[in-house]
Amino acid sequence: MPKKPKPQKITFQSIIRLIIFSTVIYFSIIWLSSKKQLDSSFSDPTVVLGEQTNNTFFSDLYQKIPESNRNKLDNIINDTSKFLEEKLNGFPNKQIKELKKGIIKNISDDIIKNIDQN
Repeated sequence: MPKKPKPQKITFQSIIRLIIFSTVIYFSIIWLSSKKQLDSSFSDPTVVLGEQTNNTFFSDLYQKIPESNRNKLDNIINDTSKFLEEKLNGFPNKQIKELKKGIIKNISDDIIKNIDQN
């Protein structure tokens, strides 16, 4: 037996709750928007030490490394990135294709099973 829906009532208490909630959200947005944003290059995990960054700490640190060590560091970073690219060999795209194939195969198997049952 279906339940009879309760009529919605707007009471003074619900209006007060709505005003308090709106006030909290409003001040939260103002407070968060007034905060200074972190430098994007600092939080970006794809930035390596050899790249130009806006972050003065890392650029100063990189400049203090002797030239020969900087070259070695750059070579290590380049070799590592080339090695990873070779080993990955299109990894995400292959996984996505395999997932799509698996989904299509499961759906087609279900459709065939449903046809056979009917």
